[in-house]
Amino acid sequence: MRSASTDPATRRPRITHLVLVDGLPADHWVEEGVDVARSFPAPLTSGRARRTGAPTTDGEQRAAEVRWLEVLVGGRAALLALDARPLEQHPLAVPDLGPEHTDRARAIGAECDRLAVDVFDDEELAVALRRLWEAVLAADPGMLARSTRDDTAVGALVWAAARANGLVGPEGRMLARDLWPRLGVPASAAGRGSALLERLAPGADLLVAPPGAPRLRPTGRPDVLLASTRELLVTRRDGLRELLAMSS
Repeated sequence: MRSASTDPATRRPRITHLVLVDGLPADHWVEEGVDVARSFPAPLTSGRARRTGAPTTDGEQRAAEVRWLEVLVGGRAALLALDARPLEQHPLAVPDLGPEHTDRARAIGAECDRLAVDVFDDEELAVALRRLWEAVLAADPGMLARSTRDDTAVGALVWAAARANGLVGPEGRMLARDLWPRLGVPASAAGRGSALLERLAPGADLLVAPPGAPRLRPTGRPDVLLASTRELLVTRRDGLRELLAMSS
């Protein structure tokens, strides 16, 4: 399903792609009428640029890519420090949420560990999920008090980490419609996963990858990105070193 809208201030069309599984939202992404997002900073100098919001020069396209990289990892300093080393194994650190909620948080973390290996055969993804769960609890410590559905919390976390690393979707390891049966949770958990990501990186779901780049959901946190994901970003960053040095 696709719906198009036009920003009255800029006249730039946006297309929202919505994937439904059994009538429920399982995945979505937003694109401009071309391969750039409205969040890309680009001076508009031509009639075509005003209609599409597209960078019109190589320099503008490269500046747009820097912005994309910065939003993915949490800013310029994080981008410059980014490396492709595998995530280090550390146990889940759960804040004091009270006896009941602390036990639930640990149980959710343990289930995410299991699913990372059983579904994706990826022990590093288990580490990324722990870091993501810690970040979510720090950003919203009351989330467990608002819902008793720990299964959808697990599904939301796995979906969010998978989308942050490009593991789910047409170019990933599996399609969204195949993920939910493997997790044993309803596809509606994707909505909760989107809410988690929005809390970590508000508004960043509007960011669209530059041409040829993977479609990754921003978290603003490099510690939830797999080594393979960061290697792709490091390669693109290193191709922009001259621009980064000039704008530092």
